[in-house]
Amino acid sequence: MPATHKITFGGWYQRTTLHLSEIYEFLSNSNTYLNLDKSKIKHLHKQLNLSKVSREFGYLEFVKALTKDGIEIRYYEDGLYILELDTEDITKAKLKLETYFNNNLGPAINYIFSLGAPIPKVLANIKASHPTVVSFNKRQPNATRIGVEFGEIYSKIITDDIGVFKTNEYIFIAHKPEAELPITEFIENLIFFREFKDQLEKYLNVHRKVWVEIAEIKERKTVKPRDVFILRGKLDSYQRTISLISNRINQMSSYARTRKNIAQKAGADNLLVNLFQYRFEVLLDTLDYIKEIWKMTTDYVNSAIQVMIEIQNMATNKSIQSLTLITSVGVIAGLVGHLSRDVFPKVTLTGIMYLSLLITIAGLINLAVRKIQSNIKRKLSFVERNEDI
Repeated sequence: MPATHKITFGGWYQRTTLHLSEIYEFLSNSNTYLNLDKSKIKHLHKQLNLSKVSREFGYLEFVKALTKDGIEIRYYEDGLYILELDTEDITKAKLKLETYFNNNLGPAINYIFSLGAPIPKVLANIKASHPTVVSFNKRQPNATRIGVEFGEIYSKIITDDIGVFKTNEYIFIAHKPEAELPITEFIENLIFFREFKDQLEKYLNVHRKVWVEIAEIKERKTVKPRDVFILRGKLDSYQRTISLISNRINQMSSYARTRKNIAQKAGADNLLVNLFQYRFEVLLDTLDYIKEIWKMTTDYVNSAIQVMIEIQNMATNKSIQSLTLITSVGVIAGLVGHLSRDVFPKVTLTGIMYLSLLITIAGLINLAVRKIQSNIKRKLSFVERNEDI
């Protein structure tokens, strides 16, 4: 292979032009207008080791930055971020880009966007694996040889002008220099596609995990009222997670359509279809499928919560009934006692002690009734949807 390669490391997460302005303010001026620790902002910016920052326009607006040791950063308004480095040592460059992102750029971006809706723990615990793309000029792409140190090639697609070779950790792109292919747009869309699909796969796996945990609650035949509060808390937590993820999934279609238009304008769309069989229509169909799954998950948790609410109300009503009974008995006993007297009652120490004893007995009876009620198992009844997942 040629001596010089372009190593590209990148990822994507939903952002807007408003977020881009925040990134530019941070990268260019070491500043933020957000309610964040200014000293930490300065520290994170210093760690980036930047030499130049600019805000530029293309098919999308983006912030471009260059580090003092040659890493080029492009952060687009839709949330796609690209790190590139020209090198003669592929393995070393890959490690350098990953280390810079994990230790420098990633923590800085996360802190800038740390305000607002939190990331559910079930998502935060899933580590992302970003793709590394190696591109280089090759007059005869079909003659490209990939070293065994980069792993076994499991996919190979070659045309007259370009060759694509995939291993577990790399994607190699060999292209003719005179072909004038939109390689930059091609690589960016490749990374976007892979990140988009990885996120959908992540959401599918989270759905399976949450569904199973909700099912464990719903499959109980009976439940004690004292356990309802614990189960209700778990279901409320699942509901918050489902709501946050559903909102993010619903935002994704607009980003895919934007990238589709960019690929068509840049001429990279045919490359994506011919070489990688990535069709935007298929991507959007997959997204619609995931949306429906999360709609079902929302209905699933809501039905469970509704049953728990009904059991809580039943327990509360029973407690009120027991208090009403005790109060009624006390009032009747008092009336009977007063009606049987022929003189006005006098306050005595014995009477006070007697009243205190009655109050204590009433309290113990109420406590016993509540204890009995809390241990009575209530039948759980859920209406299931007969749909395939």
